[in-house]
Amino acid sequence: MRNLWMAAGLLLGTVAFTSCDSGTKETDSNTTVDTAASDTPVADVSLTDEKREFMAYAYNISNQQVELGKLAVEKGLSPQVKEYGQRMIDLYGKKLEELGEMSGQYQVTLPETMTEDQAGRVQELRETETGKFDRAYWDNVIDAHKDAADEFDDNVKDVAETDNTAFNFWARNTAKEIRAHMEQAMRFRLDLKN
Repeated sequence: MRNLWMAAGLLLGTVAFTSCDSGTKETDSNTTVDTAASDTPVADVSLTDEKREFMAYAYNISNQQVELGKLAVEKGLSPQVKEYGQRMIDLYGKKLEELGEMSGQYQVTLPETMTEDQAGRVQELRETETGKFDRAYWDNVIDAHKDAADEFDDNVKDVAETDNTAFNFWARNTAKEIRAHMEQAMRFRLDLKN
């Protein structure tokens, strides 16, 4: 009788344990989706040509922000410029790593150099006189964020909130971050004394 009670207890424990997982797994030949985790990215191996181009653009934008940040750390006069520049190096350096990982998943070749416009913006800032650097940095970084925000908005506006493939999830979150970085830079720019 004791063995019967132990077996029943184990059976009930097993049933209770397995019923705790409220998510269901749906599979097809390419993807496994956990419906309980709708806010995490899911594996996706396909990417449209448009999204491939956008991934390359996002990589260039991240690279540009890192380069602008390096200049801010090197040439900035105010602590705000130097600190903001270092944050951009750290944040967008992480974005470059994330995009590098995703490019392998999606088999996308990322660009080795920035676009001519992006490289020109970095070069222009590099050549700015020291006394005028801080103002020029804020102007450049705000313009770069505006351009990026517009491009991100165009590319994520049609992506449903429930489309949590790795790249779409990353792009939606990055779009929000870019807007926040731009707004912060605009506030700092206003704080500059004329």
